Amino acid sequence: MRLEQVFAPDTRMAMAQVQHHFGEDSMVVSNRRYNGRNELIAAVDNIIKPAVAPLAPAATVAPVTAVASAAPAPVTEQQRALSLVELIKTEFETSRLEMQSLTRLPRQPHTTSKHIIELQRLFMNTGMSARLSQQVLDQLASTKSLQDASNVLSQWIKTQITNYDLVADPAQAHLIAGHPGSGKSTMIARVARQLAMADSSRKIALISFNDDRIGAWQATQIAGARAGADTYRTTSFKQLQALYAEIGATHHLLIDTAGANIQREIRCITKIIPELKSHLMLAADTNETSALNLLGHPNLNWTSCMVSRLDGIDYPWAIISILANSNIPVSLGSYCTDMTSPPRALSGDFLAHLIDKKVQRHIDSALAQKETTKVPAHIGNPGLKEYPYEQLNFG
Repeated sequence: MRLEQVFAPDTRMAMAQVQHHFGEDSMVVSNRRYNGRNELIAAVDNIIKPAVAPLAPAATVAPVTAVASAAPAPVTEQQRALSLVELIKTEFETSRLEMQSLTRLPRQPHTTSKHIIELQRLFMNTGMSARLSQQVLDQLASTKSLQDASNVLSQWIKTQITNYDLVADPAQAHLIAGHPGSGKSTMIARVARQLAMADSSRKIALISFNDDRIGAWQATQIAGARAGADTYRTTSFKQLQALYAEIGATHHLLIDTAGANIQREIRCITKIIPELKSHLMLAADTNETSALNLLGHPNLNWTSCMVSRLDGIDYPWAIISILANSNIPVSLGSYCTDMTSPPRALSGDFLAHLIDKKVQRHIDSALAQKETTKVPAHIGNPGLKEYPYEQLNFG
């Protein structure tokens, strides 16, 4: 199996070109808009049936090359089905655990403070968990206004969340783990580019370790090609040990894992690479219960937490709750799927500023609404004074 790159005016035509040139069983591993055209990268069998007739308009087809230690086996329909079933089972299980945890949490205490009630409504409407809401409201209990509460919330986030500078760390080996689809491969490509810029004297190696998920190795190849890094595929601890003995002294090592048996893998890899730093990859819209399952492994010390898809959510409450309650530093984040864009350094200050902007927007909207809800003087009574009234909410 190899990778092929196809350009076309839109996704539909690109897919048509892929199916025409390489067959309907070709698997698309990347799809993005590039220079006004759609770029598709597909994993195809080495034996390709000749095309019957050309399609119009013709698309540009070019091979994608990457350094690899072994070629992946063809993906069967049964493997595809098993992967999909496993993802669905995981999603249902995490949703069930989330509902159970919410029912066990105590109710928030009743309050008559109008600005606290306003914030409770905001937190509920933006998806804050009951646990984090309880913690935050405890901090805001003594505040006197919406603006005061916003300032206290911002300061609480800053003090609860610490940061870790990966690029400045002298460690030469980093492992990134997380659930499938959390953005590990994309983040690894970003980190590779950052490390290459920070230390041009040392090569970068992207290692796909024991990851037989559909498209995983192809994603590593793509990431390595775009980051200018060497790519390697190892399927056992013995292979990884041999590879480390060969390139450990000359390369920055970035290891991508499948996300299964994380505790065992990190423990065994640390024996091979004593200076290994482990990083947990989470999407900004992650399920908090699902993330806590990864954090709950005994004897597993995460160096930092990385966050992807920050542009896909307005209020990253789950991430804030995880970081505030686990004492794991936050390191890097990403806003889009473009591997060439640099990662964003994250910190408590950054997340506090992000939330503060959203809350300030809500405060401004609430104040503007209050100004427009004053009762006008009655036309037949010009001497009648105007009195503001509070808008009632029966929802």
